[in-house]
Amino acid sequence: MDRDKLSKLLLNTSRNAILSWMILSGLVFLTFMDFMDGRYTWGILSSFAICIILLPALFFKNLSIMPPWYLLMLVALPIVGNAIDYQFFSSSILHYISVATIALLLAAEINWFTSVKMNHKFAILFVFITTLAISGLWYLMQWLLDTNIGTSFILDGRSKEAVNTAVMYEFMYATVAGIVAGLIFGWYFRSRGGSIPSIVRFPSKDERDVPAYTSARPPEPIRKLLGISKKKLELATRVMQACLLIMMFVGIYLKDTHVVLNAIIALGITFVPIVLTHKYYISLDPSLALWITLAVFLHTLGTVSFYETVARWDNLTHALSASVIAAAGYVVIRAIDIYTDELYIPPKFMFVFILLFILAAGVIWEILEFLTDEMVAKFEMDAFLTQHGIDDTMRDMFFDLLGALVVAAWGTAYLSDISYRLARRIDTFSASGNEK
Repeated sequence: MDRDKLSKLLLNTSRNAILSWMILSGLVFLTFMDFMDGRYTWGILSSFAICIILLPALFFKNLSIMPPWYLLMLVALPIVGNAIDYQFFSSSILHYISVATIALLLAAEINWFTSVKMNHKFAILFVFITTLAISGLWYLMQWLLDTNIGTSFILDGRSKEAVNTAVMYEFMYATVAGIVAGLIFGWYFRSRGGSIPSIVRFPSKDERDVPAYTSARPPEPIRKLLGISKKKLELATRVMQACLLIMMFVGIYLKDTHVVLNAIIALGITFVPIVLTHKYYISLDPSLALWITLAVFLHTLGTVSFYETVARWDNLTHALSASVIAAAGYVVIRAIDIYTDELYIPPKFMFVFILLFILAAGVIWEILEFLTDEMVAKFEMDAFLTQHGIDDTMRDMFFDLLGALVVAAWGTAYLSDISYRLARRIDTFSASGNEK
């Protein structure tokens, strides 16, 4: 059923084919002009969009099979705006709506033409995450080029704070566009789901096409590889929890709201493994509990004075925190993947998805820091989250990405066992709910 819903992104009518090819011809012309005028970035991006649009027609060897023309209009708007330099079409919101539309078509084609299986709900989630991730990656790449090669994409003479503010607004535009696009696409699938029978037939994905998951024994935990006993890991976790409690009381004594709030939140997070074990019967290896505790402990320690006095402390905490968030995202997505037959996320796609997920989470985090700074400045409150210009923001995102890379490249095999346990709990809850 959900596969049929994604197939509604392709039409095989003469009217749609004529309109779609007219729009595509315009895109090809504008792409050619971009290359001729030296706008290579736009030319490359437009070429990628054209390939995404053309792929179904080439795959089915039928030029009348095209995405709906109105979706192609959404893709084309910023490209047209760049060519004619008209302010309305150059709006950042339209840029990100275009990115979201391309992401939707890409998700559908990944579902149709690869071993990946996804339903329309996961495709919409993919659209939202990809839209935010692309905005973050776009500015991160420009910042890296500016700082290492000497270009001036975003470091163009303005103050670091002014550039950071502009980038934060772009991130907020991307977030709004991702939400709006998700709502529009959700409405599209609901309204079109049963009204237009798709006459496009895709190769069937039977059980032989989709590798079955196996409950293979996961790699040895780190504590065994390093010769660290379970008791020592648990002791280290308890010591850090005690330190967090002490920092909370010190913050209360000094009337430092920043330290108190960070310590309370961090202390609450350290008890998540205990809650999972005792309430949901999903036991975590002590090394994973230590991993989570260490991430929040180092962050809270930084709020005391380490962020200002210890070089790269912020980078360390961002990489470690990002690795924890990436691990949590992997566990949840993989558990749902195991539980339902509507999803199959193979390792290579999961690797990419984790990186996109962390980039999107980094964008949301930086927006929260920016809005907190604005609120603090307006109401003269104590700072809870802070930013220090564009360099601080981009370094945070860079180290977020490094932390995600560690999890995506190595941690997924180690975390698979937890995903199976979570999937079994979901199955148990679902079965008990059906009995009622």
